[in-house]
Amino acid sequence: MKLKTKPILKASAKSKADPFRGVAKLIKAHQTFLVTTHVNPDGDGLGAESALFLALRKLGKKVHVVNHDPLPKRFGYLAFAPYYQTGDKLPAHDVCFVLDAGDFTRIREGVRREEFGILVNIDHHYSNNHYGDYNLVVPEAAATGEVVYRLIQSLKVKVDKGIAEGIYTSIVTDTGRFRYSNTTPHIFRLAAELEESGADICHISEHIFGDISREAMELNRLALATVQTFDGGSIGSMSLTQGDFLKSGASDDDTENLINVVRNLDTVKIAIFLKERPDGKVKLSLRSKNGVNVAEVAKRFKGGGHAYAAGAVMPGPLEKALQEVLRACQAALK
Repeated sequence: MKLKTKPILKASAKSKADPFRGVAKLIKAHQTFLVTTHVNPDGDGLGAESALFLALRKLGKKVHVVNHDPLPKRFGYLAFAPYYQTGDKLPAHDVCFVLDAGDFTRIREGVRREEFGILVNIDHHYSNNHYGDYNLVVPEAAATGEVVYRLIQSLKVKVDKGIAEGIYTSIVTDTGRFRYSNTTPHIFRLAAELEESGADICHISEHIFGDISREAMELNRLALATVQTFDGGSIGSMSLTQGDFLKSGASDDDTENLINVVRNLDTVKIAIFLKERPDGKVKLSLRSKNGVNVAEVAKRFKGGGHAYAAGAVMPGPLEKALQEVLRACQAALK
């Protein structure tokens, strides 16, 4: 379906030629493809993967979708789920699409460029370092799924229910259910057109934001007990240890929306969420409002992301990591 109001999407490119058209020609010239995204995949990366996977298959291409981590249960409705593979051993392919990864190393630790064929980098992070042979990087896009949608238009593939639900998943998650500053009139029009193409938006929202297991509920309880505020309430934090995961029986996937509990506090400008990993490192997630740029905070810890949502991986222990992040956030608010 063609957008009624065409968005202004300008992908990065070394030449003045339309980069979307260039990638469309690349697709037509090859037969075997690999689609992947970053570790701990989220709704944007997964939704974009599903949509692109389906579009390539519609063109008669052979497509593998392989990620380092398993498919989170709440995204099991995506049409590519029966074909989803987990692992680091990659099948033979001509072209690899890396989606929603600002840096090539986000695919997994120890990843090597020679494991891949022609590399197409599709993303919307300002911090993307343009590591691909082809780069469709559109910082103005609300989600990577929006960039994939533009590519699917260039391929002249008809958007069916499966493709529409993949793109809708991308935009509904990366706009925070249409609450973040990347929610534009165009995004609302796109969401409406995806629904007209068959996306069951109520079903999708129930899966992503509604369903919760008893284990996840217990993990939520443990996380809420750790909430702290600093600097007159302008900074809020939440943390989870490996012991919390073992005690609750929940998985890392069950933490996806927890940081928004802290962000929703009325006085909070920056929300910090720290999770202890099995290897002792700490996963940092940051969210902000009122124009505070947390991507700059994440950069201090070799991370990245968006102005309003960013992250990094830090050395432990947890309490030391919190103090370091707190100091960085305090500096960002000055």
